[in-house]
Amino acid sequence: MGSPGSGPAERPTDTGEHVVGRHNTVQGDAGTIVQAGSIHGDVHIANPAGTEAPVPRQLPMAAPGFVNRRAELAYLDSLLPSDSPGAEPAAPGDAAVVVSAIGGAPGIGKTALALHWAHRVRERYPDGDLYINLHGHGPGPRMDASTALDSLLRALGVPPEQIPPDLDGRAALYRSRLDRRRVLILIDDAVTPDQVRPLLPASPTCTVLVTSRGSLSGLVAREGARRMRLDALTAEQSLALLRSRLGPRIDAEPDAARALVDHCARLPLALRILAERLIDRPDTPLRHITAELAAEDERLDALGLTGDELSDVRSVFATSYRALPYDAARVFRYLGVHPGGECTVPVVAAITGLPLRVARSLSERLAAANLLQHVSHDRYRMHDLLRVYAAERFHAEEPEGGERDVVARSADWYLAALRNAVKQTTPNYPMVDAAEAPLAEPPAFTVEEALAWFSVEHRNIGRVVQAAAHHHLYDRAWRLPVAAYPLLERQHRWSEWHALTTAGLAAARTADDRRGQARNLLGLGDVESLMGDHEAALAHYQEALESGREAGEPWVEGFALRQLGELRRARDQGSTALGLFQEALTAFRRANARRGEGMVLLSIAEHERAGGRFDTAIEHCRTAAAIFTDIADAWSTAWAGRVLAAVLADAGRFTEAVAEYESAIAILREVGASGTEALARVGLGETLAAMGDTKNARGHLGAALDFLRSVGDPQADEVEAKLVRLDEAPAAD
Repeated sequence: MGSPGSGPAERPTDTGEHVVGRHNTVQGDAGTIVQAGSIHGDVHIANPAGTEAPVPRQLPMAAPGFVNRRAELAYLDSLLPSDSPGAEPAAPGDAAVVVSAIGGAPGIGKTALALHWAHRVRERYPDGDLYINLHGHGPGPRMDASTALDSLLRALGVPPEQIPPDLDGRAALYRSRLDRRRVLILIDDAVTPDQVRPLLPASPTCTVLVTSRGSLSGLVAREGARRMRLDALTAEQSLALLRSRLGPRIDAEPDAARALVDHCARLPLALRILAERLIDRPDTPLRHITAELAAEDERLDALGLTGDELSDVRSVFATSYRALPYDAARVFRYLGVHPGGECTVPVVAAITGLPLRVARSLSERLAAANLLQHVSHDRYRMHDLLRVYAAERFHAEEPEGGERDVVARSADWYLAALRNAVKQTTPNYPMVDAAEAPLAEPPAFTVEEALAWFSVEHRNIGRVVQAAAHHHLYDRAWRLPVAAYPLLERQHRWSEWHALTTAGLAAARTADDRRGQARNLLGLGDVESLMGDHEAALAHYQEALESGREAGEPWVEGFALRQLGELRRARDQGSTALGLFQEALTAFRRANARRGEGMVLLSIAEHERAGGRFDTAIEHCRTAAAIFTDIADAWSTAWAGRVLAAVLADAGRFTEAVAEYESAIAILREVGASGTEALARVGLGETLAAMGDTKNARGHLGAALDFLRSVGDPQADEVEAKLVRLDEAPAAD
């Protein structure tokens, strides 16, 4: 399938077994090392052998002007591990992971308290701090524990290809990575104990804080969590918060100030919003603001807007909202129904149709009024309670069906942005056309920028897919997973890729869109192959073949045939596999899909190599390499060189094989394809050993072993065994 120079989603397997992947399934050199790949090239390693992973520092900014909560802060201080720097060592048997489950109503300041305390003590944790938002009450689906662990493991420097696909495997690796390390972990907005339990380390040197609206009784009962119920501020604490922002005005009108506190239900979120409103009106007496809030209460009561979590603070939100200029109020409303958990300024422009500079200015204004939280450059988040109010205003003031339009505009923008990102990372991948042109231009990316952008935006894209399906925007719902496919694979997001492609396939089936079905079926087969579920992959590849032919998609047809052939070859059904490869070659040539043609030629070369027909295999490899060179696909050129080198070595043409391996390794190092480079070094080491050059063979096998050990590849044991055998042999002069 289509991706040059990107990085394969390669999944190691036990020695001697063939595994199917979209891009390359190659028997190991000398029949010993096997690595499966998919459409994209090779793995990129976050911390290759010999380097230290950076210390994660993930805590978001703390709320400015934090006051009060002295008793709660003191309680959290008391939970610090007894073996923290400067403290007495823990007594034997006393070690326990400290988990504080901070509970309370929305807007009460759970996250603000947790962040404030975490920033105060983070220097006690030299190995870093981790933050994960489980989106228990935000837009879109909640984050499950497996997805959260994927994110946390990446933050801990675990290469994507080393992250297990299953929850238990991820949890075990997470605990191993945190063993004896001093790490502070903040888990925000949890709903159930099952969301949190796999995220708990086992090391007593770690501290975990969990925020939740619920009590998380299961964590208290089973894991011994210390539960902290967070109540609203007292009247005096509320006044102190207002005083920190407004100074003498509070004491000048004490009765009015207390009335304002009551209107805010003593919730820190509402108090901060009210304070910003008062700062904007420095000459207005507090008693006038109190009267406005009372009148707003009456108006909202008349509308029947009571009896929910907004009832106590709606009037505070309303006065700030009504003070906004028209365009800022419109942006606020639109963000209430935007499906993403966070939003960048370009997305604001896309969903509102505003120029980028205007969208940026209005977002800054909303942040200044505490109606948005600034996350990073051009990136904002809205508190869940405010989002409820913003959505309420949207449905009250915008035309019917407006939310569907917002979701469609968001989907169109993300499709266009994915096109730009994939164009840089995977230039030969055939993107699907957007349903509509976006209202705002997405950014242009470099390769590094594209990958960094997707690392942040992939969850928002998943939420947009869900929202598009909910609003019957099936054309968008099936296109987004197809567009995200190369980046999901490049970053080894197997579980997310499977979920998104399943959703995309469901949308295409509902719409009876055969093209959408074909593309998503092919993607589903790919990720299932990479996850080791070959039976499911076989069924989906077969269905993709049928749908691709019906939809007139020879690109899908060609890769479905190739992958079916690889599955058959893995089962020693060589004659059946060769027939499928020949059909795939015909399909690719009919579509002028040159990279697909080259990849099938390599599959045929492997088939010929297994049968000892080396001259034919060499010819196919060289034809494939010429194709990849002609289309400027560096990674695929190197991959073809590696396959060619293996064939030459099997044919006894060792000097030529060494030259091919060295050329491939040089290219792979240049494009950062560490995984394939390691495999090429194994082949080169074996070839040098066969030539009697044990010294250089040890060097290449040792370098490959370092990499395989660094990513936890089980093939490392086999490579180490090769090194042991070499050590027992005399070195050549």
